[in-house]
Amino acid sequence: MNTFSTFTRFGALLLAFAFLFTACDSNEPDDDDGAGEEEVITLVRLALTPQGGGAAMMVDATFDEAGVLQNAETLNLTAGTTYDVTIDLQNTLETPPESITEEIRDEEPDAHRFFYTPEGGVAGRLTVSGLDADPNGDPLGLSFDLAASAGGAATGQFRVKLRHYEEDADLPADKRNDTATADEVPGVVENDVDFTFPVAITG
Repeated sequence: MNTFSTFTRFGALLLAFAFLFTACDSNEPDDDDGAGEEEVITLVRLALTPQGGGAAMMVDATFDEAGVLQNAETLNLTAGTTYDVTIDLQNTLETPPESITEEIRDEEPDAHRFFYTPEGGVAGRLTVSGLDADPNGDPLGLSFDLAASAGGAATGQFRVKLRHYEEDADLPADKRNDTATADEVPGVVENDVDFTFPVAITG
C-alpha cells in the first residue's frame, strides 16, 4: 500500500469519528425507548385571564437542562372565577429561546397531549375543561378553561403533565382514551414534563 493511500484512509477514519462525536447533543434527552424524541423544556409558563374581565397573570416553572424542577410559582386564584388559560413551553438554553409550544402546535400536535389535575385541598375546587384539539379532533391542551368554585380559602397543587406519544401509539386505543394514570410506557408514551404548581384559592 502506498503512503498516499494510507493517509487517505486514515483521514477518512478521522472524519467518520468526528461526525459521530459531533452528532451527539448533550442537551437532548435519550430516546432509547422509541416513544418519540423528548423535548428539552426549561420553562413552563401559564397565562391566566379571568373570564368577564380582570387582570391577567402569569406563573412560571423552571427546570435545569436535565429536566429537574428548580422552582414553581404559586397560582393565586379567586373563588368563583373561571380563567382562560394558555400554556407556553420554552428551551431557554438556546439563544434566542426555542419555542417548544410552536413545535408542538405546528409540527407534532397529534403526538402530544397535556393533562391538568388539581390535587390536595383544591382537588374538589378546580375544574379543567375546554381543552383545544389536535387536527384529529383529539384533546391537546395548549389552551383550556380553569374554574375555581365559590367557597372559602384552599391550598393544594395543580399537576401539569405533557405526554409524548410514539407515532401510531396504541394506549389503550389512542390518546383520546389515555387517562394518564399510568407512568411512562417505553416504546409507547413518555412524559416530557410532569410536575405541580402550588395553588392558593382566596374566598
